[in-house]
Amino acid sequence: MRSHQILIVGSGDVAVALESISATLGWRPTVVTALDDAISRLPEAESVVVLSHDEDVDGPALATALTSGASYIGAMGSRRTQARRRDWLLAHGVSAELADSIRGPAGLDIGADTPAEIAVAIVAEIVACRRGAVVGTDALSARSGPIHQDAAPGARECPGENSLP
Repeated sequence: MRSHQILIVGSGDVAVALESISATLGWRPTVVTALDDAISRLPEAESVVVLSHDEDVDGPALATALTSGASYIGAMGSRRTQARRRDWLLAHGVSAELADSIRGPAGLDIGADTPAEIAVAIVAEIVACRRGAVVGTDALSARSGPIHQDAAPGARECPGENSLP
């Protein structure tokens, strides 16, 4: 069986943890931060996880991923960030149905708080999707309200991009 190729678009502690966990599973992770690098790597990616919150990278990377044939496309970020990305996609010709196929916020709802836990939640969702397991209400994208139940909306800082010293 060929190993799973995962493209991680963005940097920071979640990217580092996601790369490490993916490699431990025998997957082939590739981490990129620039849009051109993301686009050039998309044809070989089976899963794409966009961690970047850079408006010049995240929307265009997601739009391209949606046409790449990747079996899993996820995006980390708040519901406000997901709405901004969706608006960008719709304004750039992506259908609502296709935009709604992005798993965002990415990951299963396991109460993840640290970058490593967030990476585990994302990997768990990818595994579930690959194996045909019913994700349903276990996905963060399937429920409303704050991602972090113990925090008021907007009170938490994203542990993703640029969180490394």
